[in-house]
Amino acid sequence: MLGFMPLTAPAQEPFSPKESQVQNNFPPKESPAKESTAQKPFSLKECLDYAVEHNDKLQKDKLSMESAVQSKREIVGALLPQINAFSGLNYNIQKTTIAMPNFVNSMMPPAMQDPDAPKYMTVTMGMDYGANWGGSISQQIVNFSLFNALSIADLSGEMTEIGAKINTEDVIAQTAGLYYSIQVLTYAVELFDESIALMDRTLQMLEVNKASGLMRPVDVKQLKVNKINLETEKLSMIQAIDIQKNLLKIQMGFPMDEKIELPPINIKNMEEEILTNALTAFDMSSQLSFKMFKSRQKMLDLQYKAAVYGTLPMLSLSANYAMNYMGDDFKGETFHKFPVSAISLNLRVPIFTGLSKTAGIKKAQIERQKSLRDERSLSQSLAMAYGNALMSLEQSRKIMDSQKRNKEMAQEVFDVIENNYKEGISSLSDLLNANSALIRSQMNYVNALSGCMKAYIDLKKSNGTISEIKK
Repeated sequence: MLGFMPLTAPAQEPFSPKESQVQNNFPPKESPAKESTAQKPFSLKECLDYAVEHNDKLQKDKLSMESAVQSKREIVGALLPQINAFSGLNYNIQKTTIAMPNFVNSMMPPAMQDPDAPKYMTVTMGMDYGANWGGSISQQIVNFSLFNALSIADLSGEMTEIGAKINTEDVIAQTAGLYYSIQVLTYAVELFDESIALMDRTLQMLEVNKASGLMRPVDVKQLKVNKINLETEKLSMIQAIDIQKNLLKIQMGFPMDEKIELPPINIKNMEEEILTNALTAFDMSSQLSFKMFKSRQKMLDLQYKAAVYGTLPMLSLSANYAMNYMGDDFKGETFHKFPVSAISLNLRVPIFTGLSKTAGIKKAQIERQKSLRDERSLSQSLAMAYGNALMSLEQSRKIMDSQKRNKEMAQEVFDVIENNYKEGISSLSDLLNANSALIRSQMNYVNALSGCMKAYIDLKKSNGTISEIKK
């Protein structure tokens, strides 16, 4: 069984099925492409577009961006005038009673004062009914913390958007990787079909020779064993294709109960794509991970400002107006009404906060200094990742070219030995060895092709051009 791993990187526009058909004199017998003849194959662009639209993680990112917009609106709302209205109606079941010095007795003429009068007297306050209505308005005039919070909300929205783009690139890379992995595995199955067809043809010759007494039965059985082993490996590969398709469906957000078909791989177009579009110049500023890092640095600056602004005064303006009503009834002599209004300018000055604000400022300064040190490390890491991906692609391309030539030579050798065997020049052992060498060369080429495509996707991702494969 081939050691295929799900590719996690993209490639180019899907290859045309007409152009991508691999020449094969022996039609596939159990190719997974025959699962559904009615469904139109999904091109790479169609798969990527579908994934970007339906992937669950990207759908959550859209909600996160909408949440960031609402967070900013919430802070903007706090900067706008705050207007409130109120009203109320009271029925005083038990009125308030207060005790006070008995000034009534002391104000009377001495002759009329009661020497036994209590020192204090009680007075019932209020009336049976009370009502009011009114409104208030307040406006922040100087509040640096709130103004800074608005900048933080803006930056948070930008970071959420960058994060969504990073996730989109990951989805594109993973979807494209699975797409190409399926195509390579399908191509490998086609090669298996070719090899099995060659064995069938050889078996027919051996059966004829065995019937004539020119071939030992054990030699025929040995070839049959090799064929069964090859067919078993092919079935395992078909199962791997089904597993990869299920992974692709999950990545795309595609219904699991529906079939998905892909066009055959176009190796020529793929090689041209690798040679012409992979070697894009590396630009640090275009890397989304670097942009996210710079945004985090800005956030640290804003957090430092927030710590500083927490020590500054705040000034606000407010005004209110109310109309009050009271009486034992809402008519007659006991009914009274009067307005109440005020305008106030409020200043709050932090004086001592237990040194917590100072500690917060110093902590924010330390985080900013740490971030400056991390920037150089990140730049080197991204540049190294690009350099490694570039070297990996170049090496993979050389291996693929070498294995391609090796496969072609193995095919030529097999054709010659097969013809010589028919003429009695080559032995059966030579024929079987040539067949085995051809199968190995074919599988080595498939593995090299898979590695090259993965390296291509890794390079596109490392230089920030992974999204170009959707075009």
